[in-house]
Amino acid sequence: MLDGIPVKDLTTSTLLGLAILLVIFGRLIPWWVYKAKAKECERWQKAYEAERDARRTSESQSAELLEFAKATYHILDALFVNTEYSQQSGGAHRVVPSRR
Repeated sequence: MLDGIPVKDLTTSTLLGLAILLVIFGRLIPWWVYKAKAKECERWQKAYEAERDARRTSESQSAELLEFAKATYHILDALFVNTEYSQQSGGAHRVVPSRR
């Protein structure tokens, strides 16, 4: 950052002015500000990871529920087709059809 600037040759007032400019432009910050930002960053990182885990759990549950819904649909469809077939054939002697 200070490459090519002869720091040894600068006066104390110039160095003080440089330090003030670094503070004003945000290049030089107090330690307690840095620690507070680090804690905030860690807190947001944990929140992100917790949300990611919750999303992963939700997606897996959605997949399981979709499979359950498909199975339920096929069962109800088979029952409805068998009931119609039984009523058309005149009785309940053939519940399971040989072909659809």
